[in-house]
Amino acid sequence: MSKTVLITGGSSGIGFTLSKYFLKDGFRVLWVSLLSDELESSKQKLTTEFASAEIHTLTKDLCQENAAQEVINWVNEHNWPIDVLVNNAGFGTFGYIQKIDMERELSMIQLNVVNLYKMTRLFLESMLEKNHGTIINISSNSSFQPTPKLTTYASTKAFVSHFSQGLQWELEQQKSAVRVMTVCPAAISDTPFKKSGNMENVKTFKGLASTTSEEVACDIWRGFQNGKTFVVTGRRMRLLYAIRGLVPKAITQFIIRKETSEND
Repeated sequence: MSKTVLITGGSSGIGFTLSKYFLKDGFRVLWVSLLSDELESSKQKLTTEFASAEIHTLTKDLCQENAAQEVINWVNEHNWPIDVLVNNAGFGTFGYIQKIDMERELSMIQLNVVNLYKMTRLFLESMLEKNHGTIINISSNSSFQPTPKLTTYASTKAFVSHFSQGLQWELEQQKSAVRVMTVCPAAISDTPFKKSGNMENVKTFKGLASTTSEEVACDIWRGFQNGKTFVVTGRRMRLLYAIRGLVPKAITQFIIRKETSEND
């Protein structure tokens, strides 16, 4: 039987690049994303690159209230046992909060927080029954501290980090073999996230710790293979994370302000 990975937002960015690692390892890949055209074109690219690739897709707006249940219904209809769930889909908003459309931010909270929670809970149940499986939740380096102009986005990612790490500790206390892996990437220079969040001119995507989808996917795969439960992606981001406690708060705040400013 093929091992199966379900990746939300799998047809672009981190999800697309990470899919290559799973395909190389013989996994069946399931994608759930919003754009049907992107799902089809990305699937064609990988089935051309990997002759034996098995990729199945579901077009779904994961901002919708019942999306998570519809995803698990789709999986159950096909009797696909999920070995790995990657909660990767998400988007951000940028700017002073009073200038950002409230409905847009509520949709982001629904996707980044509520849907991730539901997906984790729903798929965790069958993993616990089998005492097997890994859930990989994509957080962000923005979860490490409050981030002006990314206030709501950073808050959603703080939830992802706290929820995922807390759940992993609960599983350890119960001596479960199921694993939850928290991933905190830095700003990704080659991501469609910039455009969707109206952040194409924000300096952080070429900043101190900026990274690429390939570097992030490689770090995730290495962490997955090595049984890690917390991964900070990118060499430069790992260095900054390691020394963050030594840097005075005022300097940290200054750096964040510079990183979240826009190019002239």
